[in-house]
Amino acid sequence: MSNDKRQGGRRPEQGSGGRRGGGGGGGRKPSQSKSSGGPVEPLKPTEDVPDIESFRHWDLRQEVLEALDEDNIVKPTPIQAISIEHVLKGRDVIARAQTGTGKTLAFAAPMLTKLDPTRSSVLALILSPTRELAEQIAKVCTSIGEKIGLKVALIVGGEPAQPQVAALQAGAQIVVGTPGRVLDLYGQKFLSFPWTEFVILDEADEMLEIGFIDDIKEILSKTPDERQTLLFSATFPTPLLKLARDYTRDPVEIATVSGHATAETVTQLWYKIDGEEDRAMTVLRLLEQSDKDSVFLVFCDRRVEVDRLFRKLERSPFPVKALHGGYEQDARFRVMDAFRSRDVKALIATDVASRGLDVKHVTHVVNIGAPRDITSYTHRIGRTGRAGREGKAITIIAPPNMRKWSPILKEATWEIKEVDAPERTRNGGGRPGGGRRQDARGGEPRRNQRREERSEQAPREVEQAPREVEQAPREVAVETTSAPAKREDRPAEEQSERPRRRGRGRRNAEDATKESASESPRRERTRTRNEGKTEDKPAAQERPRRERTPRSEKKSADAERPAENKSNTQRERPATPPPSGGFGAGV
Repeated sequence: MSNDKRQGGRRPEQGSGGRRGGGGGGGRKPSQSKSSGGPVEPLKPTEDVPDIESFRHWDLRQEVLEALDEDNIVKPTPIQAISIEHVLKGRDVIARAQTGTGKTLAFAAPMLTKLDPTRSSVLALILSPTRELAEQIAKVCTSIGEKIGLKVALIVGGEPAQPQVAALQAGAQIVVGTPGRVLDLYGQKFLSFPWTEFVILDEADEMLEIGFIDDIKEILSKTPDERQTLLFSATFPTPLLKLARDYTRDPVEIATVSGHATAETVTQLWYKIDGEEDRAMTVLRLLEQSDKDSVFLVFCDRRVEVDRLFRKLERSPFPVKALHGGYEQDARFRVMDAFRSRDVKALIATDVASRGLDVKHVTHVVNIGAPRDITSYTHRIGRTGRAGREGKAITIIAPPNMRKWSPILKEATWEIKEVDAPERTRNGGGRPGGGRRQDARGGEPRRNQRREERSEQAPREVEQAPREVEQAPREVAVETTSAPAKREDRPAEEQSERPRRRGRGRRNAEDATKESASESPRRERTRTRNEGKTEDKPAAQERPRRERTPRSEKKSADAERPAENKSNTQRERPATPPPSGGFGAGV
């Protein structure tokens, strides 16, 4: 242990002086000479897979074995049967296996067995491409590490850094995180790796695709040379395989499959629809025709497509959630918790949910449009059919998507069968209670029976309508003679009542009869009120109406009116004769 401390004590000085490996300062590893020149050889499939019946075949911690027994994990998968032995021996491992085969437990079980819980330093660093995968790995390590006495810190972006710093300062021996936040806390001196024994890259090919390759190189350059490096992934592109061989020492290369492969328990189908506008309806029909316990994981290429499909399906009777990188981290964790606890029927997500998420009860994976390539398709459909369970992978293709989908069909070494898209059905299969309510005899819904009864009753009511019209004149005569006396005696509430209408034919006949026979109560009361006002007014208050006389008569009357009745301004003046010589002659 003192030797480890002396080696670890020199590591910070070496790291500050320069990078090791490709960055200089640490020397080149023997394995680098294999990949430094010429083409990179692909991983060769491992043909001899040992037949191991139990995890007790290895010298694992008793706490680890007890945790596996609690989760009913008994027999190791092929990737676990091959890699656990080499990890316990301290070898670097480059392992490729198809999704859903237990790669996380393949490195977690031997790592937790070898770590010392009495040391208060970062002993293991696990890097993952997404926060959801990091959270899942942290839960697995926490559930087993608590029994041993090991503490785990989850270091991911999108969340406040203070709680994560507090977890590091509390003495966490295992750090699970994403490359960006790990480098951030390392630059702030909250995180260091002087005595780190394990560096594990899970789903490393995804980190290569999303641009984390430079961050990974920088993190590896800050860890000790004596570390044990493990890389697990479903695919190993050439740049990633070269990086893995450059940063490992004499690694054991494991490949349970050659090229791309999927689980044999997954049935793969694809639908061809008329247009992209039919996607939401096709997914809704899948939900309606599914079993009550079926759980769907729907993949879209972009966030905009996720939001658009979610808005169309959130009004359906099924619980639907959405997930992509645009949501806050707390919201993303809440959605994943609800999805794991079976509170969600369908989860619509981008490729953030296609890597390493272990949700065993997913029964259907639906691709909206063609995936990016065969690798993305393999990771997506690997979310179903996990741990030996049966699953179904469905891809919905519109005419514009055939250009990307055809190469995937050609490159796939397994069958992807084309079938017709589902048609509309009456019952909602995934809905509790089986869709529409039916009667106790299991027949047609009561709503349809009521409609039939109404349709049978309608002709009888129409036939009865002419008889009522024939009887209308007699009723009109009686009502016109007796209506004034009866209305005065009845209260206003009874006057406003009308007979209940029982059908379209009878209603039309009664309305026509009443409108032609009598006035409405309101009009009767208004007329009676106006007559009462006119009769009660005294004669003195009635003002006589002025009669307008023609203008010609008015002029004649003014001419005959005497002069004294005229105003002072209009009295006549004595006429003076005009001067001789005509008008204006004297001027």
